[in-house]
Amino acid sequence: LDVLFRTPLRSAPDPPCGMKILFSAVFKPGTEAPGKDGPVMLSQAAELSSLGFFQRSTAKEVFVMFSRQFAKASTEPGQRSSVRKDGYMSHVYHSPMGVVAVCFADDEYPQRVAFGYLSKVCEDFVLAVPQSRGDCGTADLPHEALFAANHQELLVKFQDPGQADQLTQIMAELEKTKLVLHETIEAALERGCKIETLINKSNDLSGSSKMFFKTAKKQNQCCTFM
Repeated sequence: LDVLFRTPLRSAPDPPCGMKILFSAVFKPGTEAPGKDGPVMLSQAAELSSLGFFQRSTAKEVFVMFSRQFAKASTEPGQRSSVRKDGYMSHVYHSPMGVVAVCFADDEYPQRVAFGYLSKVCEDFVLAVPQSRGDCGTADLPHEALFAANHQELLVKFQDPGQADQLTQIMAELEKTKLVLHETIEAALERGCKIETLINKSNDLSGSSKMFFKTAKKQNQCCTFM
């Protein structure tokens, strides 16, 4: 998998003030999305303007694929976990409210603020979509119209961790939950799951994205967060 982290998607490094969250999604634990090998996605939001224009589609598909797998592997309500890889972090929060939120952010983005963001996303989602506590069906994004705008607004608001941190001060309960830091993506996936196998069978990735992965592996270069 290291081959996918060697060539950044961005054309130039972001300045220190450019810390940002690139993608986040909410999932319903204990469900199975048909053909997706993981739980049903309830909502998603992305801010990929810092990535190369022609790579955004592939990057988003990869974020969706890995976020679904991380959500699938998160089984304990209240648990937090993080995955670090070459300048990026993925954070996972299993909310006691019955949903799991995942985000991908720059490594410099404060971890506490990232988990505050995920907690806020979960809280607002459940308030906006109370029926999510029950049967949400099996198709992805069953209630997206009810939360899409709010989710995107939160993502934009939390791009500045300095300002967003004021919104997370009331989330002290997060400090009491379990935090697991994974140094590799493999460690965060279900036991025995290989990245190549996951990519080959994933229906979250288009054929062009899979080909992009295979070609990049041969050429020893590719986009950053895959």
